[in-house]
Amino acid sequence: MLGHENMGVVEEIGPGVSRLKVGDRVSVPFNIGCGTCRNCIHGWTSFCLRVNPIEGMDGAAYGYANMGPYDGGQAELLRVPYADFNLLTLPAGSEHENDFTMLSDIFPTEGPAHGDRPGAGQAVQPAAA
Repeated sequence: MLGHENMGVVEEIGPGVSRLKVGDRVSVPFNIGCGTCRNCIHGWTSFCLRVNPIEGMDGAAYGYANMGPYDGGQAELLRVPYADFNLLTLPAGSEHENDFTMLSDIFPTEGPAHGDRPGAGQAVQPAAA
């Protein structure tokens, strides 16, 4: 995948990928989840039980110490584990291109903390003046 600000185009897919295809525009959240463990199923993807090989450490992220063996996600090319679960597909066009950056950092941090389920009670709060 080619990346800029954690967005890019899928360049190649592995045999375990079924939802994505070469040429899809995607955003890559910085946190990594498997999508099938107890925590991921409950919406706590930043505390995935499977992706961090360090014993006793839940959760993984690109470029963070102790968050697994995943180098920073703002490289030109990036291998994305559990790509069907982790990559967010983007619509065609460039109308909201700058807004998509939030999908790779701000929203993945907030969303899983409250669960991405209907009625999970997410809120947007203004910054203090």
